[in-house]
Amino acid sequence: MTWIELEYSKKAVRRAGDYLICEEFDIDTYLESYEALDNWRSSHEYPIQSMLGYFRKKSFGIDSEAVVVRRLKRTPSILAKLKREDGMKLDRMEDIGGCRVVVSTKDQVYEVRDAIVDGRTRNILRRQRDYIKEPKDSGYRGIHLIYRYNGEKRQYSAHSIELQIRSKVQHSWATAVEVVGTFTRQGLKASQGHEAWLNFFKLASIAFEDIENKKLAKNAESKDRLELIKYIERLGVLHKLRAFAVSTKHLGNDKKNKDDYFLLILEVDKSNIKVMRFSRHQIDSATKKYAELETEFKDNKDKDVVLVSAESVHGLKKAYPNYFADTTEFSKNIVRVLEANKAFHRTSQ
Repeated sequence: MTWIELEYSKKAVRRAGDYLICEEFDIDTYLESYEALDNWRSSHEYPIQSMLGYFRKKSFGIDSEAVVVRRLKRTPSILAKLKREDGMKLDRMEDIGGCRVVVSTKDQVYEVRDAIVDGRTRNILRRQRDYIKEPKDSGYRGIHLIYRYNGEKRQYSAHSIELQIRSKVQHSWATAVEVVGTFTRQGLKASQGHEAWLNFFKLASIAFEDIENKKLAKNAESKDRLELIKYIERLGVLHKLRAFAVSTKHLGNDKKNKDDYFLLILEVDKSNIKVMRFSRHQIDSATKKYAELETEFKDNKDKDVVLVSAESVHGLKKAYPNYFADTTEFSKNIVRVLEANKAFHRTSQ
């Protein structure tokens, strides 16, 4: 199959990113800059694919139930990051192409990390970040690895791919942050938005770490836990999460779409999701449609679009539940927190 190659110099890519976040506007320059960004993003598809098999093999060797998927970063997310982070340049952004591994436990996160880092691959490990030992300010936990492509196709040698490795509990937290951020129109993922929600997620992250470390009962009366329960009640968290649920029945139950791409269109105002499916041979059409819809919806806060790929619709839902407003696992973990505190009070009376 034909893979998309970069048609611009890295300097041109950088200029395009700089222009798209500046306050000036010239329609011709804007369109040219947008095309450069889209081509730069689309050209990451081959490096992603070339690394995916290696990541899958190592992950499945640790956890046969691991979920391993890939994605291209959304244009709004790219532009938001360029604006948010001082000195960030489009040509140096390392997470435009991404893979995600979700395994059952926190211990398996480290086992997968070690298996991948210590394994044999041509690609170059640029850096790794342990957000479990040192969580982000938002409360985010997981391990990120940045790999630079170093295979036979030298035209992709400037491309970096980010691998995120999370446990199911960590993934449930990250999913809920995106779902609530989308439906309440807040940048919670970037630590922006209503203080109550930001504090709730920080405290939930601490409680979820207790779940993984089997310390729910031990820390039932900690200051952080008591504050978390207040936020759960004040924000009506469980009720709101149920209200955010959307229907995905029309996706069917096909579990054999090994190489398909899925263009997901989340209609926030209608609490609905539309899905367009492309075969692996239609990647060019898929990325063009992706760019077309992003342009169409760029000023519409009720629409969110992303292009992802997974081995099946089933795997897609498990790995990208945020685009289906599926916070089931997160809600279950919140209930576990509440029940642990109720049990503590029953035994202490």
